Amino acid sequence: MNRAKIRKSHKKSRNGCLPCKSRHVKCDEQKPNCANCVKHDVACEYRPLRSREASNGSPLPLPVGTPTSAYTPLSNDYSFDPVIPDIIRVVPKNGVSTPVGPDLALNIPQMRLLHHYTTVTAKTLAAKTDAVEVFSNTLVQIAFSHSYLLQAALALSALHLSLLCDPAERQDYFLQAERYHDAALANFQATVRDIDDSNFKAVLLFAGILFPHACVASIGVSTDLDHAFDSILSNLVLTRRIRPMVTPFYEQVKQSELGRIIPEDIQNIDWHTEEQPPDTELVQLRKFSEVVHHVYPPDIVDAYGYACHLLELVFQVAAKSPNPPSDALLKIWIHLVSDRYVELLSERQPGSLIIFAHYAVIMHRAENCWYLDGVAEQILRIADVLVPSEWKAWLEWPKEQIRGRSIPPTPFSEAAAT
Repeated sequence: MNRAKIRKSHKKSRNGCLPCKSRHVKCDEQKPNCANCVKHDVACEYRPLRSREASNGSPLPLPVGTPTSAYTPLSNDYSFDPVIPDIIRVVPKNGVSTPVGPDLALNIPQMRLLHHYTTVTAKTLAAKTDAVEVFSNTLVQIAFSHSYLLQAALALSALHLSLLCDPAERQDYFLQAERYHDAALANFQATVRDIDDSNFKAVLLFAGILFPHACVASIGVSTDLDHAFDSILSNLVLTRRIRPMVTPFYEQVKQSELGRIIPEDIQNIDWHTEEQPPDTELVQLRKFSEVVHHVYPPDIVDAYGYACHLLELVFQVAAKSPNPPSDALLKIWIHLVSDRYVELLSERQPGSLIIFAHYAVIMHRAENCWYLDGVAEQILRIADVLVPSEWKAWLEWPKEQIRGRSIPPTPFSEAAAT
Protein backbone atom coordinates (compact mmCIF):
# COMPACT_ATOMS: atom_id res chain seq x y z
CA MET A 1 0.00 0.00 0.00
CA ASN A 2 2.94 2.27 0.65
CA ARG A 3 4.46 1.57 -2.72
CA ALA A 4 4.79 4.79 -4.70
CA LYS A 5 2.79 5.00 -7.85
CA ILE A 6 5.00 5.32 -10.89
CA ARG A 7 3.45 7.22 -13.84
CA LYS A 8 4.58 6.16 -17.25
CA SER A 9 6.62 8.95 -18.83
CA HIS A 10 5.25 10.55 -21.94
CA LYS A 11 5.96 13.43 -24.22
CA LYS A 12 3.84 16.51 -23.47
CA SER A 13 2.14 18.06 -26.46
CA ARG A 14 1.54 21.80 -26.48
CA ASN A 15 0.94 22.07 -30.20
CA GLY A 16 -1.77 19.47 -30.61
CA CYS A 17 -4.88 20.08 -32.62
CA LEU A 18 -7.88 21.78 -31.08
CA PRO A 19 -10.22 18.69 -31.11
CA CYS A 20 -7.63 16.62 -29.19
CA LYS A 21 -7.12 19.39 -26.68
CA SER A 22 -10.86 19.65 -26.10
CA ARG A 23 -11.05 15.87 -25.41
CA HIS A 24 -7.84 16.00 -23.31
CA VAL A 25 -6.19 13.24 -25.33
CA LYS A 26 -2.69 13.04 -26.73
CA CYS A 27 -2.31 14.29 -30.30
CA ASP A 28 0.34 12.92 -32.64
CA GLU A 29 0.44 16.39 -34.27
CA GLN A 30 0.30 14.94 -37.77
CA LYS A 31 -0.81 17.44 -40.42
CA PRO A 32 -3.10 18.12 -42.09
CA ASN A 33 -5.07 15.52 -40.03
CA CYS A 34 -3.94 13.74 -36.88
CA ALA A 35 -4.74 10.05 -36.25
CA ASN A 36 -7.37 10.77 -33.59
CA CYS A 37 -9.34 13.09 -35.86
CA VAL A 38 -9.15 10.57 -38.69
CA LYS A 39 -10.36 7.84 -36.32
CA HIS A 40 -13.31 9.89 -35.06
CA ASP A 41 -14.00 11.45 -38.47
CA VAL A 42 -13.84 15.07 -37.22
CA ALA A 43 -12.24 18.16 -38.76
CA CYS A 44 -8.67 18.55 -37.58
CA GLU A 45 -7.75 22.17 -36.78
CA TYR A 46 -4.59 23.67 -35.34
CA ARG A 47 -3.93 27.04 -33.71
CA PRO A 48 -2.03 29.53 -35.91
CA LEU A 49 1.68 29.40 -35.13
CA ARG A 50 2.88 32.45 -33.19
CA SER A 51 6.20 34.11 -33.84
CA ARG A 52 8.73 34.49 -31.03
CA GLU A 53 8.03 38.24 -30.93
CA ALA A 54 4.32 37.65 -30.59
CA SER A 55 4.82 35.12 -27.80
CA ASN A 56 6.66 37.74 -25.76
CA GLY A 57 3.81 40.27 -26.05
CA SER A 58 3.46 43.25 -28.39
CA PRO A 59 4.59 46.70 -27.22
CA LEU A 60 1.52 48.07 -29.03
CA PRO A 61 -1.52 46.25 -27.58
CA LEU A 62 -4.73 45.92 -29.52
CA PRO A 63 -7.25 48.70 -28.92
CA VAL A 64 -10.11 47.63 -26.71
CA GLY A 65 -12.90 46.07 -28.73
CA THR A 66 -10.72 45.44 -31.79
CA PRO A 67 -11.01 41.82 -32.99
CA THR A 68 -7.72 40.03 -33.51
CA SER A 69 -8.86 38.97 -36.96
CA ALA A 70 -8.66 42.63 -38.01
CA TYR A 71 -4.88 42.47 -37.72
CA THR A 72 -3.46 41.12 -40.94
CA PRO A 73 0.34 40.88 -41.17
CA LEU A 74 1.79 43.03 -43.93
CA SER A 75 4.25 41.65 -46.42
CA ASN A 76 5.58 42.54 -49.82
CA ASP A 77 2.38 41.16 -51.29
CA TYR A 78 0.26 43.93 -49.78
CA SER A 79 -0.19 47.65 -50.28
CA PHE A 80 -2.36 50.39 -48.76
CA ASP A 81 -5.45 51.50 -50.58
CA PRO A 82 -5.37 55.34 -50.69
CA VAL A 83 -8.94 55.59 -51.95
CA ILE A 84 -10.56 54.86 -48.57
CA PRO A 85 -9.84 57.74 -46.14
CA ASP A 86 -11.81 56.58 -43.10
CA ILE A 87 -10.53 53.02 -42.88
CA ILE A 88 -7.25 51.50 -43.98
CA ARG A 89 -7.56 48.40 -46.12
CA VAL A 90 -4.76 45.98 -46.74
CA VAL A 91 -4.99 45.24 -50.44
CA PRO A 92 -3.16 42.16 -51.73
CA LYS A 93 -1.98 42.25 -55.29
CA ASN A 94 -4.64 39.77 -56.27
CA GLY A 95 -7.21 42.52 -55.63
CA VAL A 96 -8.94 41.06 -52.53
CA SER A 97 -9.01 43.67 -49.75
CA THR A 98 -8.98 43.03 -46.02
CA PRO A 99 -10.13 45.77 -43.62
CA VAL A 100 -7.61 46.71 -40.98
CA GLY A 101 -9.96 48.79 -38.81
CA PRO A 102 -10.68 52.48 -38.20
CA ASP A 103 -8.53 52.60 -35.04
CA LEU A 104 -5.44 52.19 -37.23
CA ALA A 105 -6.35 54.88 -39.74
CA LEU A 106 -3.67 57.58 -40.02
CA ASN A 107 -4.66 61.22 -40.44
CA ILE A 108 -1.57 62.50 -42.21
CA PRO A 109 -2.69 66.18 -42.45
CA GLN A 110 -3.24 66.35 -38.69
CA MET A 111 0.07 64.64 -37.99
CA ARG A 112 1.82 67.12 -40.27
CA LEU A 113 0.24 70.06 -38.44
CA LEU A 114 1.09 68.63 -35.02
CA HIS A 115 4.68 68.01 -36.09
CA HIS A 116 5.03 71.59 -37.31
CA TYR A 117 3.54 72.89 -34.09
CA THR A 118 5.88 70.94 -31.80
CA THR A 119 9.03 71.55 -33.84
CA VAL A 120 8.51 75.10 -35.13
CA THR A 121 5.45 77.04 -33.94
CA ALA A 122 5.84 76.21 -30.24
CA LYS A 123 9.31 77.76 -30.18
CA THR A 124 7.92 81.08 -31.40
CA LEU A 125 5.42 81.31 -28.54
CA ALA A 126 7.97 81.23 -25.72
CA ALA A 127 9.23 84.53 -24.34
CA LYS A 128 12.25 82.77 -22.79
CA THR A 129 14.24 79.62 -23.48
CA ASP A 130 13.01 77.51 -20.57
CA ALA A 131 9.41 78.05 -21.67
CA VAL A 132 9.83 76.32 -25.03
CA GLU A 133 9.36 72.87 -23.52
CA VAL A 134 6.04 73.94 -21.99
CA PHE A 135 4.60 74.93 -25.35
CA SER A 136 6.10 72.06 -27.35
CA ASN A 137 5.64 69.20 -24.88
CA THR A 138 3.49 70.02 -21.83
CA LEU A 139 0.80 71.73 -23.89
CA VAL A 140 0.48 68.75 -26.23
CA GLN A 141 0.26 66.30 -23.33
CA ILE A 142 -2.51 68.37 -21.74
CA ALA A 143 -4.23 68.74 -25.12
CA PHE A 144 -4.65 64.98 -25.44
CA SER A 145 -7.14 65.22 -22.56
CA HIS A 146 -8.74 68.49 -23.70
CA SER A 147 -9.56 68.30 -27.39
CA TYR A 148 -10.35 72.00 -27.76
CA LEU A 149 -6.74 72.79 -26.89
CA LEU A 150 -5.47 70.30 -29.46
CA GLN A 151 -7.74 71.81 -32.11
CA ALA A 152 -6.46 75.28 -31.24
CA ALA A 153 -2.85 74.12 -31.56
CA LEU A 154 -3.57 72.59 -34.98
CA ALA A 155 -5.30 75.82 -36.03
CA LEU A 156 -2.30 77.95 -35.06
CA SER A 157 0.09 75.53 -36.74
CA ALA A 158 -1.92 75.69 -39.98
CA LEU A 159 -1.99 79.48 -39.78
CA HIS A 160 1.77 79.58 -39.25
CA LEU A 161 2.31 77.27 -42.22
CA SER A 162 0.09 79.48 -44.37
CA LEU A 163 2.67 82.25 -43.92
CA LEU A 164 5.68 80.02 -44.59
CA CYS A 165 4.53 77.72 -47.39
CA ASP A 166 4.45 78.19 -51.13
CA PRO A 167 1.74 80.57 -52.36
CA ALA A 168 -0.05 77.67 -54.03
CA GLU A 169 -0.66 76.00 -50.65
CA ARG A 170 -1.38 79.16 -48.66
CA GLN A 171 -5.14 79.24 -49.09
CA ASP A 172 -5.50 75.56 -48.20
CA TYR A 173 -3.60 76.00 -44.92
CA PHE A 174 -5.55 79.15 -44.12
CA LEU A 175 -8.85 77.31 -44.59
CA GLN A 176 -7.60 74.46 -42.40
CA ALA A 177 -6.71 77.00 -39.72
CA GLU A 178 -10.18 78.53 -39.80
CA ARG A 179 -11.90 75.14 -39.57
CA TYR A 180 -9.84 74.00 -36.60
CA HIS A 181 -10.20 77.41 -34.93
CA ASP A 182 -14.01 77.38 -35.26
CA ALA A 183 -14.11 73.78 -34.01
CA ALA A 184 -11.93 74.67 -31.01
CA LEU A 185 -14.18 77.57 -29.98
CA ALA A 186 -17.35 75.50 -30.38
CA ASN A 187 -15.78 72.60 -28.47
CA PHE A 188 -14.63 74.89 -25.68
CA GLN A 189 -18.05 76.48 -25.30
CA ALA A 190 -19.76 73.09 -25.28
CA THR A 191 -17.46 71.33 -22.80
CA VAL A 192 -16.10 73.96 -20.39
CA ARG A 193 -18.76 74.97 -17.89
CA ASP A 194 -16.57 75.74 -14.89
CA ILE A 195 -12.84 76.17 -14.41
CA ASP A 196 -11.31 74.10 -11.64
CA ASP A 197 -8.13 72.25 -10.77
CA SER A 198 -8.80 69.69 -13.49
CA ASN A 199 -8.82 72.09 -16.45
CA PHE A 200 -7.36 75.50 -15.52
CA LYS A 201 -4.05 74.67 -17.22
CA ALA A 202 -5.82 73.73 -20.45
CA VAL A 203 -7.94 76.88 -20.35
CA LEU A 204 -4.93 79.12 -19.75
CA LEU A 205 -2.97 77.58 -22.62
CA PHE A 206 -6.06 77.74 -24.83
CA ALA A 207 -6.34 81.47 -24.17
CA GLY A 208 -2.68 81.94 -24.99
CA ILE A 209 -3.09 80.29 -28.39
CA LEU A 210 -6.24 82.21 -29.34
CA PHE A 211 -4.51 85.59 -29.24
CA PRO A 212 -1.86 84.85 -31.92
CA HIS A 213 -4.47 83.24 -34.16
CA ALA A 214 -6.80 86.22 -33.96
CA CYS A 215 -3.96 88.65 -34.72
CA VAL A 216 -2.99 86.87 -37.94
CA ALA A 217 -6.61 86.37 -38.96
CA SER A 218 -7.26 90.11 -38.67
CA ILE A 219 -4.50 90.83 -41.18
CA GLY A 220 -6.07 88.45 -43.68
CA VAL A 221 -8.92 90.90 -44.27
CA SER A 222 -6.79 94.02 -44.84
CA THR A 223 -8.72 95.24 -47.89
CA ASP A 224 -12.07 95.55 -46.09
CA LEU A 225 -12.21 98.35 -43.51
CA ASP A 226 -15.32 97.20 -41.67
CA HIS A 227 -14.30 93.55 -41.60
CA ALA A 228 -10.76 94.40 -40.50
CA PHE A 229 -11.93 96.62 -37.66
CA ASP A 230 -14.54 94.09 -36.50
CA SER A 231 -11.89 91.34 -36.52
CA ILE A 232 -9.47 93.37 -34.40
CA LEU A 233 -12.25 94.38 -32.01
CA SER A 234 -13.40 90.76 -31.68
CA ASN A 235 -9.85 89.75 -30.76
CA LEU A 236 -9.75 92.46 -28.12
CA VAL A 237 -13.08 91.40 -26.62
CA LEU A 238 -12.17 87.70 -26.64
CA THR A 239 -8.83 88.41 -24.95
CA ARG A 240 -10.58 90.39 -22.22
CA ARG A 241 -13.00 87.55 -21.47
CA ILE A 242 -10.30 85.03 -20.68
CA ARG A 243 -8.54 86.90 -17.86
CA PRO A 244 -11.39 86.71 -15.28
CA MET A 245 -11.64 82.98 -15.95
CA VAL A 246 -8.05 82.16 -15.00
CA THR A 247 -7.23 84.92 -12.48
CA PRO A 248 -8.34 82.81 -9.45
CA PHE A 249 -5.74 80.18 -10.45
CA TYR A 250 -2.86 82.56 -11.08
CA GLU A 251 -0.92 81.54 -7.96
CA GLN A 252 -1.32 77.86 -8.86
CA VAL A 253 -0.09 78.64 -12.36
CA LYS A 254 3.05 80.30 -10.98
CA GLN A 255 3.79 77.25 -8.82
CA SER A 256 3.21 74.75 -11.65
CA GLU A 257 5.28 74.02 -14.74
CA LEU A 258 3.22 76.68 -16.53
CA GLY A 259 4.93 79.30 -14.41
CA ARG A 260 7.81 79.18 -16.86
CA ILE A 261 5.70 80.77 -19.60
CA ILE A 262 5.08 83.94 -17.58
CA PRO A 263 7.42 86.56 -19.14
CA GLU A 264 9.75 88.52 -16.91
CA ASP A 265 8.43 91.88 -18.09
CA ILE A 266 5.06 91.38 -16.35
CA GLN A 267 6.20 89.73 -13.12
CA ASN A 268 5.88 91.43 -9.73
CA ILE A 269 3.92 94.42 -11.02
CA ASP A 270 0.70 95.62 -9.44
CA TRP A 271 -0.90 97.44 -12.33
CA HIS A 272 -3.68 98.85 -10.19
CA THR A 273 -1.32 100.68 -7.80
CA GLU A 274 1.61 101.45 -10.12
CA GLU A 275 2.16 105.20 -10.26
CA GLN A 276 2.18 107.17 -13.47
CA PRO A 277 5.76 107.88 -14.60
CA PRO A 278 6.86 111.53 -14.33
CA ASP A 279 8.30 111.45 -17.84
CA THR A 280 7.00 109.56 -20.84
CA GLU A 281 7.61 109.38 -24.56
CA LEU A 282 3.85 109.57 -24.97
CA VAL A 283 3.99 113.34 -24.72
CA GLN A 284 1.29 113.99 -27.29
CA LEU A 285 -0.99 111.36 -25.76
CA ARG A 286 -0.62 112.97 -22.33
CA LYS A 287 -1.60 116.32 -23.84
CA PHE A 288 -4.55 114.66 -25.53
CA SER A 289 -5.64 113.21 -22.18
CA GLU A 290 -5.63 116.73 -20.73
CA VAL A 291 -7.54 118.21 -23.65
CA VAL A 292 -10.43 115.74 -23.48
CA HIS A 293 -11.38 117.09 -20.03
CA HIS A 294 -12.81 120.10 -21.82
CA VAL A 295 -14.56 118.16 -24.57
CA TYR A 296 -16.27 115.07 -23.16
CA PRO A 297 -18.59 114.22 -20.25
CA PRO A 298 -17.07 112.64 -17.11
CA ASP A 299 -17.65 108.99 -18.07
CA ILE A 300 -15.74 109.38 -21.33
CA VAL A 301 -13.03 111.48 -19.67
CA ASP A 302 -12.48 108.73 -17.10
CA ALA A 303 -12.40 105.98 -19.74
CA TYR A 304 -9.89 107.83 -21.92
CA GLY A 305 -7.81 109.00 -18.97
CA TYR A 306 -7.40 105.49 -17.53
CA ALA A 307 -6.60 104.00 -20.95
CA CYS A 308 -3.85 106.61 -21.40
CA HIS A 309 -2.54 105.99 -17.88
CA LEU A 310 -2.29 102.23 -18.47
CA LEU A 311 -0.57 102.77 -21.79
CA GLU A 312 2.08 104.96 -20.16
CA LEU A 313 2.74 102.19 -17.62
CA VAL A 314 3.10 99.59 -20.38
CA PHE A 315 5.56 101.80 -22.26
CA GLN A 316 7.52 102.40 -19.06
CA VAL A 317 7.81 98.65 -18.29
CA ALA A 318 8.79 97.87 -21.88
CA ALA A 319 11.53 100.52 -21.77
CA LYS A 320 13.18 98.81 -18.78
CA SER A 321 13.72 95.54 -20.63
CA PRO A 322 16.52 94.98 -23.17
CA ASN A 323 14.21 92.64 -25.08
CA PRO A 324 11.14 93.46 -27.20
CA PRO A 325 7.88 93.51 -25.24
CA SER A 326 6.19 90.15 -24.76
CA ASP A 327 2.68 89.55 -26.00
CA ALA A 328 1.69 89.10 -22.33
CA LEU A 329 2.71 92.72 -21.71
CA LEU A 330 0.68 93.83 -24.71
CA LYS A 331 -2.36 91.99 -23.39
CA ILE A 332 -2.13 93.75 -20.01
CA TRP A 333 -3.50 96.92 -21.58
CA ILE A 334 -6.28 94.98 -23.31
CA HIS A 335 -7.21 93.25 -20.07
CA LEU A 336 -7.31 96.35 -17.88
CA VAL A 337 -8.90 99.14 -19.95
CA SER A 338 -12.45 99.85 -18.86
CA ASP A 339 -15.56 98.41 -20.45
CA ARG A 340 -16.59 101.98 -21.26
CA TYR A 341 -13.45 102.48 -23.35
CA VAL A 342 -14.11 99.25 -25.28
CA GLU A 343 -17.66 100.43 -25.86
CA LEU A 344 -16.39 103.77 -27.22
CA LEU A 345 -13.92 101.94 -29.44
CA SER A 346 -16.68 99.73 -30.82
CA GLU A 347 -18.57 102.95 -31.65
CA ARG A 348 -15.48 104.18 -33.52
CA GLN A 349 -15.25 107.33 -31.44
CA PRO A 350 -12.26 109.50 -32.57
CA GLY A 351 -10.72 109.74 -29.08
CA SER A 352 -10.72 105.97 -28.60
CA LEU A 353 -9.13 105.44 -32.02
CA ILE A 354 -6.36 107.95 -31.27
CA ILE A 355 -5.47 106.09 -28.07
CA PHE A 356 -5.67 102.77 -29.93
CA ALA A 357 -3.25 104.09 -32.55
CA HIS A 358 -0.75 104.88 -29.77
CA TYR A 359 -1.22 101.36 -28.43
CA ALA A 360 -0.32 100.09 -31.89
CA VAL A 361 3.18 101.56 -31.42
CA ILE A 362 4.01 99.14 -28.59
CA MET A 363 2.62 96.29 -30.71
CA HIS A 364 4.92 97.39 -33.52
CA ARG A 365 7.91 97.08 -31.18
CA ALA A 366 7.13 93.43 -30.43
CA GLU A 367 9.09 92.52 -33.53
CA ASN A 368 9.89 89.02 -32.26
CA CYS A 369 6.25 87.91 -32.58
CA TRP A 370 5.52 86.73 -36.12
CA TYR A 371 1.79 86.85 -35.49
CA LEU A 372 1.93 90.59 -34.76
CA ASP A 373 3.57 91.43 -38.06
CA GLY A 374 1.36 93.98 -39.78
CA VAL A 375 -1.16 94.36 -36.94
CA ALA A 376 0.15 97.78 -35.86
CA GLU A 377 -0.01 99.11 -39.41
CA GLN A 378 -3.52 97.69 -39.71
CA ILE A 379 -4.67 99.57 -36.60
CA LEU A 380 -3.02 102.77 -37.77
CA ARG A 381 -4.68 102.57 -41.19
CA ILE A 382 -8.09 102.09 -39.60
CA ALA A 383 -7.56 105.07 -37.27
CA ASP A 384 -6.25 107.22 -40.11
CA VAL A 385 -9.43 106.59 -42.10
CA LEU A 386 -11.96 106.86 -39.29
CA VAL A 387 -10.55 109.82 -37.36
CA PRO A 388 -11.91 113.16 -38.72
CA SER A 389 -9.42 115.49 -40.40
CA GLU A 390 -9.52 118.02 -37.55
CA TRP A 391 -8.25 115.27 -35.15
CA LYS A 392 -5.57 113.74 -37.40
CA ALA A 393 -2.72 115.79 -35.89
CA TRP A 394 -2.92 113.49 -32.85
CA LEU A 395 -1.91 110.58 -35.11
CA GLU A 396 1.40 112.08 -36.21
CA TRP A 397 3.51 110.44 -33.50
CA PRO A 398 2.09 106.91 -34.07
CA LYS A 399 2.64 107.33 -37.81
CA GLU A 400 6.25 108.38 -37.26
CA GLN A 401 6.93 105.44 -34.92
CA ILE A 402 5.24 102.75 -37.00
CA ARG A 403 5.98 103.89 -40.53
CA GLY A 404 9.13 105.93 -40.05
CA ARG A 405 8.58 107.40 -43.47
CA SER A 406 5.77 108.45 -45.75
CA ILE A 407 3.94 105.54 -47.38
CA PRO A 408 1.23 105.34 -50.07
CA PRO A 409 -2.35 106.11 -48.98
CA THR A 410 -4.21 103.37 -47.18
CA PRO A 411 -6.30 101.02 -49.35
CA PHE A 412 -9.23 101.84 -47.06
CA SER A 413 -9.31 105.51 -48.12
CA GLU A 414 -11.35 105.14 -51.29
CA ALA A 415 -13.75 102.64 -49.71
CA ALA A 416 -14.31 104.88 -46.70
CA ALA A 417 -14.89 107.93 -48.91
CA THR A 418 -17.66 106.12 -50.71
